[in-house]
Amino acid sequence: MHKRFTTFLMLASLVLGLPAAAGEGEHGEDHDSPFEGMHLLLLMHNMQYYSHKLGLAVDANNPTLEGFYVHEVEEVIEAVSEIEEYEGIPIAENLKKTLMPAFEQLEAAIEGGERDAIDAAYDELLVGCNNCHAASEHGYIHIRRNHTNPYPQDFSPHD
Repeated sequence: MHKRFTTFLMLASLVLGLPAAAGEGEHGEDHDSPFEGMHLLLLMHNMQYYSHKLGLAVDANNPTLEGFYVHEVEEVIEAVSEIEEYEGIPIAENLKKTLMPAFEQLEAAIEGGERDAIDAAYDELLVGCNNCHAASEHGYIHIRRNHTNPYPQDFSPHD
């Protein structure tokens, strides 16, 4: 019963924690991040969500969608980097050491457009996630690549 209540509270927090005007000013230079001030747990939810969609865009060889989702992942990373510490764990420092190099490699690969490099860099991003979890005493949270599309979204290019 306690697990169900905790799950309910987490879901309610997620829904209630979303900014009402998240779509306003999207991708403009003077916009506030929809992730700003969000709890670490919710940021990790969004990181997993956008990273998975990014992986599906990579699988579909869709450069336009890759660019969109790599930007969303970057927005979440920026919000997480604002969290200096959580429960005594140096979140910003761990992120900088473990995830950022992999993310920057992926970003460069996407800009370069070389399919094999993008695919390999995406895998390294997930390694970076797992390294960050390990450095943050949460190594039991292990991320792996999932090629399954649970979304009612077609990730193939339509340009």
